[in-house]
Amino acid sequence: MGIEIKAASAAFPQFRYRRMTTPEFAYLELPLNALSMGLNRRVPHHPSIHDLHQSHFDHGLPGHNPPVGVTLDKMVDFQNLRGIIFDLDGVLVDSTSCHRETFDQIFCRFGISQFHYPSYAGRRTTDVIQEVFASHGLNEPPEVIAQAARDKSRLASQLFEQRRPITPGCERVLAELASRFPLALASSGSRASVEAFLRVTGSASLFRSILTAEDVVDAKPAPEIYLRSAKRMGLNPAECLVVEDAISGVKAARAAGAMTVGIPGTSSAAELQAAGAQSIASTLVEMAARFSSGTPVIDIERWTAVIPAAGNGSRLGFHRPKILYPVCGRPILDWLLDYLSPCCHRFVFVLSPHGSADVSAELESRIPGRFEVVIQQEPTGMGDAVGLALPRVQTAHMAVVWGDQVALRPESVETCLRLHQGPLHPGVTFPTVLRREPYIHFERDVSGQLMGVRQKREGDAMPTEGESDVGFFCFNPTRLSEWLENMRLSKVGSGVATREFNLLPVIPLAASLDLVLTPRVVSQEEAIGVNCVQDASTAEGFLRRASGVRI
Repeated sequence: MGIEIKAASAAFPQFRYRRMTTPEFAYLELPLNALSMGLNRRVPHHPSIHDLHQSHFDHGLPGHNPPVGVTLDKMVDFQNLRGIIFDLDGVLVDSTSCHRETFDQIFCRFGISQFHYPSYAGRRTTDVIQEVFASHGLNEPPEVIAQAARDKSRLASQLFEQRRPITPGCERVLAELASRFPLALASSGSRASVEAFLRVTGSASLFRSILTAEDVVDAKPAPEIYLRSAKRMGLNPAECLVVEDAISGVKAARAAGAMTVGIPGTSSAAELQAAGAQSIASTLVEMAARFSSGTPVIDIERWTAVIPAAGNGSRLGFHRPKILYPVCGRPILDWLLDYLSPCCHRFVFVLSPHGSADVSAELESRIPGRFEVVIQQEPTGMGDAVGLALPRVQTAHMAVVWGDQVALRPESVETCLRLHQGPLHPGVTFPTVLRREPYIHFERDVSGQLMGVRQKREGDAMPTEGESDVGFFCFNPTRLSEWLENMRLSKVGSGVATREFNLLPVIPLAASLDLVLTPRVVSQEEAIGVNCVQDASTAEGFLRRASGVRI
């Protein structure tokens, strides 16, 4: 079996995991006109995947040359394209050195010093070892070959987690494409190697199907893994685009009847075309840029932004509510509206009794008729604040943003909103970052699925490096309301140290009951929350460095 999304928790039998279907999707490519929504501010330019692709060319990065060969848009039948299947090694990760070195270690044990990895790239580890042994006259029993394969996979997984050789742009590409198409992962690597990638990137839930070498009888170049991937997505192979870097993988995809694009590296462009690749893209980002013309429009009428902002500015030496504290000469409120106003039609602000009049006056001058205010009488936690706002949310989707998240970039927010409203229909979408000495850490199981959250403020033991949120979440409001009610009844959300009703414990609960997406599309600098003067200074530095877009 491949890796499956978790089923509903027995602790809450009234929830059932909704099986994801594969409906037909049609998106209109329309401009987002801020003026038609009553906005009178400049809407900044938001870089797209195409912009990321162009930046590789403009800056002349090594290995990022203009496309070679036939272009993707001329060879792929976009009208028939319904899903995308990715190989892993050489496509989503630059793992050639990890595999070459660990194969060398294994073969050295058996006196083999000559091994040409590119000749075997894309093949199942067991098959490679067996073939190399035979070519050197070694007749080892099956158990020895199996153990050698396990050792190689373990060593490669360890090396991968140390080096983290993620292909440039990989995480944003996956998030953008998952907002339009069902995605699958079909790797000739071991389950351990695939799970290492899923843990490092937090991308397990973006894929409708995940298959490894251990899940198929006949590995690449046989078509089995691609035939099964298409079937698990509910698609005909001819409706799928396969992204490959190896000759064996291209042959497997073409034998399955799928459209195929090759990314040179492990094999040359000429070799990939000779194997049957219908198109060549120089990089993963270049491949994804070919889809930029169909980027889905954010349906602004279906989004409400909830902003808990009851905090005061005392720690900043500020006499007004913290959301009005100036950063780069502008109130935090204006930075929030910059990235939320083009995407969310309605706003609900959760304010303190003493700050509501001040903030309401500022809101009336900026977004008249588009906001409501809810009063949180006491600072009883973010879960409580969001719960107070929920009855005012009448839209299909809601974005929750802490009232001090000044540095989020519009393109990061828009990527997450598009993903959340897309074909995966998740219960929660929230970007995460990896950071040293984290204040928050989300725990995952070996397959990369969320299973818990640790909070430093509640006295939890924290790892040296952890996965944190960035103070920005997308929810299905109906399901969130149900989850919060269950948390209240079970006391799950009550902090051990603060006794506050926290929002973050809803995430692992949601992951046990529904689909939770954690796109890795936000930088650490964007995750800055303004809690003290030093935070404000750090945020200002980042915003000024990004002044070409933001200021």
